[in-house]
Amino acid sequence: MTDRPASSTIFTAVFYGAVLGGVAMAWLLLAPRQRDRLVSRQRRMLHMPRMTHDDSYEEEDAIADGEKNLPQPLEDRMSQIQNSIEDVRRQLEAMGNDG
Repeated sequence: MTDRPASSTIFTAVFYGAVLGGVAMAWLLLAPRQRDRLVSRQRRMLHMPRMTHDDSYEEEDAIADGEKNLPQPLEDRMSQIQNSIEDVRRQLEAMGNDG
């Protein structure tokens, strides 16, 4: 007598083979798209600083018109944020001591 695998075992092997083949095909088809998407995102990020610096013409026009609504330097904003954080921390400590 010869040992033959049961039909359910063959079906299971074929099913898993089809699933693995489908996953491999999807990966082969989607990997280049994802790589291209990442490359295009990196290229956009490289152009972003240039695009933001092109607004300097508008700032010069605002200065020429006498408008002083220019953004504060980063250091001033950071010190304001740190002061606000310290104020909130003091308020929380005061609430904890009162409660």
